[in-house]
Amino acid sequence: MSGIYLHIPFCDTKCIYCDFYSITNHENKNRFLTSIIKEIEYYSNKLQDRTFDTVFFGGGTPSLMDLGDFERIFEALYKNYSISNQSEITIEANPGTLTKEKLADFRKLPVNRMSFGVQSFIDSDLEFLTRIHTAEEAISSVRTAQDSGFDNLNIDLIFALPKQTLEMWQYNLNQAVSLNTKHISAYSLIFEEGTVLNNLKRLGKVKEIDIELEREMFDFTSEFLKEHGFEHYEISNFAMPGYECRHNLKYWQRQEYISFGPSASSFISSKRWTNIKNLNKYIERIELNTEAKDFEEVIDEDKAVNEFIFLGLRSKGIDVNDFNQLFKSDFKNKYLHSISVLVYNGFAKMESDILRLTPKGYAVCDEIAARYF
Repeated sequence: MSGIYLHIPFCDTKCIYCDFYSITNHENKNRFLTSIIKEIEYYSNKLQDRTFDTVFFGGGTPSLMDLGDFERIFEALYKNYSISNQSEITIEANPGTLTKEKLADFRKLPVNRMSFGVQSFIDSDLEFLTRIHTAEEAISSVRTAQDSGFDNLNIDLIFALPKQTLEMWQYNLNQAVSLNTKHISAYSLIFEEGTVLNNLKRLGKVKEIDIELEREMFDFTSEFLKEHGFEHYEISNFAMPGYECRHNLKYWQRQEYISFGPSASSFISSKRWTNIKNLNKYIERIELNTEAKDFEEVIDEDKAVNEFIFLGLRSKGIDVNDFNQLFKSDFKNKYLHSISVLVYNGFAKMESDILRLTPKGYAVCDEIAARYF
């Protein structure tokens, strides 16, 4: 089955580290809603033969939208696409945008999973990251969501912040585990080009954390969450058994997904395209009954092989039999030296014809993919 992603670009503020497309001007919200619905309708005729079992609202801050906004989108989705009644339907939420009443409204929707952009349970961290919520508000939002009937919850956390200690990171993980959520995403802070954070680094106002401390935090995360019943099923993602994010698994397993909204990327029939990263231009194109694509490529076999290997390494592993069948090639024979070196040095292990990275390998996944494959 395939997935659906919808990019909601609106935020109250732009966080200093974020390189996702988002805007703080909400003037065009109604035109955006009309346009994204029109885009949903446009692609429906091309995808009549597919059934979808995941829907993911990302952003931006989707939780800023009202019940009526979501109802319009869901009406268009269910009218135009075959959506399984066993679907995983996720909304990303900022704790600072949620109230008990809003969560009650979300319960009226088909939503059955929420992802909270907590990032830290330490107020000084949140202030540095320019988040609009406090640690107390984050805890309250998660608990209120649980009280409202949401069982499948994710918490996003960021580690390797400047001046962050291992003890501070341990505190964050303890707080996350104490909330009894089913999924935790732990991301290392990245100084992305074009962000305020990266500009502060260039000006010498912020320094990256020591690489050895960052790896120590990563190793601790994997061991700590494993001890608390979480499976480390992708470099940055940990889940209780059965609670892996089904939508994100589609990305990592090269399954198909169609995406709507500015900057949203799709992967259908070996083609990948990305919409224009500008709300006004996106709306203009949709209103002119044209596609909003800014980039498109056909994934040839060489790219497909590279993606299969890289995505497999960063998630549950490379299934040798799947590789051999898909690419008519013997994976073990083709990469015998690479496999041997990685296994010998403790970066990977081969189990039941699946090559998996160890926690040690996860920490340097990009380097492994580039050097050995």
